[in-house]
Amino acid sequence: MKDIRRYILTPYYSLRGWKLLPYAVQHLYGTKTEFFREHEWELFKVCDGQTDICWDDLSEDDRSYYEHWLKGGFIRPAGEGERLMPLQEYRYYNVRFKESVQWSITGKCNYKCRHCFMSAPHAAQGEPTWDQLMQMLGSFERCGIKGINLTGGEPMIRKDFWPLVDEILKRGMMIPNLYSNGYLITDSFLVELDKRHIQPVFQFSFDGVGYHDWMRGIDGAEKSVIDAMKRCRERGYRFGASMVLFKESKGSIRDSVNLLASLGCSYLKVGNASPQGEWKDQPEHYLTQEETYEAFLEYIPHYFEDGKPLTIGLEGFFNYDIQRGKCGALNERGIDESKFGKALMCGHVRREMYVSPKGNVLSCMSMVGGPIEEQFPNMLETPLEEILDSDSLYMDIVNYRVSDFMEHNPECKTCEYRSLCCGGCRAIAVRDHPTDYLAKDELTCRYFKDGWKEKKDELLRTINQSV
Repeated sequence: MKDIRRYILTPYYSLRGWKLLPYAVQHLYGTKTEFFREHEWELFKVCDGQTDICWDDLSEDDRSYYEHWLKGGFIRPAGEGERLMPLQEYRYYNVRFKESVQWSITGKCNYKCRHCFMSAPHAAQGEPTWDQLMQMLGSFERCGIKGINLTGGEPMIRKDFWPLVDEILKRGMMIPNLYSNGYLITDSFLVELDKRHIQPVFQFSFDGVGYHDWMRGIDGAEKSVIDAMKRCRERGYRFGASMVLFKESKGSIRDSVNLLASLGCSYLKVGNASPQGEWKDQPEHYLTQEETYEAFLEYIPHYFEDGKPLTIGLEGFFNYDIQRGKCGALNERGIDESKFGKALMCGHVRREMYVSPKGNVLSCMSMVGGPIEEQFPNMLETPLEEILDSDSLYMDIVNYRVSDFMEHNPECKTCEYRSLCCGGCRAIAVRDHPTDYLAKDELTCRYFKDGWKEKKDELLRTINQSV
């Protein structure tokens, strides 16, 4: 007698597809999306609770697929008469895939940050109306975008913040991350999140022990964000932080890391403020890249001495993931030259995008306020479906490969660091070359050519030898 089985998707997953990526399984209550080759998909799509699967007729490879999906929690044995829920059935979106969007729902803020690249203290980006929010949200839904990360300005200052959250959830979308300065993250705010049974990760700003108030332009800002972190820890909400260095604060990294770790912060990103927006008027406080790297070199030994308190990223220079126990540097992509033809200039732009308060669709939030911003398409003027299926600058960026960069910059073809650098960061490149998205990232160039990589590597060798 033949071994006949029936499988069904677990209630957490749905069948989805997009242009160029028609075979996918997406988590219904998260942003995880897995893509399949056609043969795998033929095996997977019959996991509908109704279709007989003859185990004896399957190859060893095909059986291993089902065993892998069972172990991974994608499917389970089906009960008698079970069917997929309507929400799980296959949906195809005739656009390019986007997993999530970082959405500035306001250009206004309750702080007066001295380094704000989008000039939120002066509300330079304005604030979309409710109808405009609904227009954009509807576009996200029609394009199958699952994760809606809310930022600003300060997103919580909108009077219609909670109705917007409810609209997002009603449409089956998630809010994986909330970006905030912390002032409005009160107990009552967290109670409202609890009522909705959602637990977004908070992304807080923290600009150094003793320096945060000055940078944020508000007395008591440091206490407010620390109190917000304590509330999140007490209620089980995860949070991370970002820190901007300036001349006066460059020696505060160690104290800041240790304080944040004691509060339960899971990771910290440390970087230099870009001379744009409000920070253009603060040149006396600028750190040069050399001064920033010196500050990093000074801090790294303390990071290990203090027991690697949290996951850290030092602006492309050094990062350490404490969960994986892995050390690296975002500046060092390390792609084999034979793969330049397929390697993307920017990997995250394939899955994510940023939408400004004006409705501009950009590859990166840090491009707001620069001359290049106005070259990007606007989803309040052009439907997002068209933007994701057109010859816009945005889609050019999505499609650019490292090989395109090398053709655009012939001198880089002969550089000894070309397979490590791979052109660097596009947001930094357009900061120095505002109208040329394929320009060189001058900071990453200097990281390699001025010997900073070697200095850091030697320091890490010394640290490892002393352990």
